[in-house]
Amino acid sequence: MKQWLETRTLEYPAGTVSGRFGASVMFVAYSRWQRQWFWVYPGGEERIAEPPHIFVDEEWAREHTLPAPRATLEKAVNIRRKKGAAQMLLGL
Repeated sequence: MKQWLETRTLEYPAGTVSGRFGASVMFVAYSRWQRQWFWVYPGGEERIAEPPHIFVDEEWAREHTLPAPRATLEKAVNIRRKKGAAQMLLGL
């Protein structure tokens, strides 16, 4: 059975999982090489802050729980796709 757990209490997942930012749910992944979280969507990915909650199996969570919670470095704000240059032009 899967459940929502605080990200800072678990080790980083090895693959893509569901992450939750308030009422928004998205696919997220952590890159150990870049030490960065990414929002994964069809056609690309975008850097984001650490999601507050991830959706994982209970068994995986038991095996990968940290002895002490990690400190969060960034606030999860402004998680939106970048606007293209054409959208920023104003017709005068």
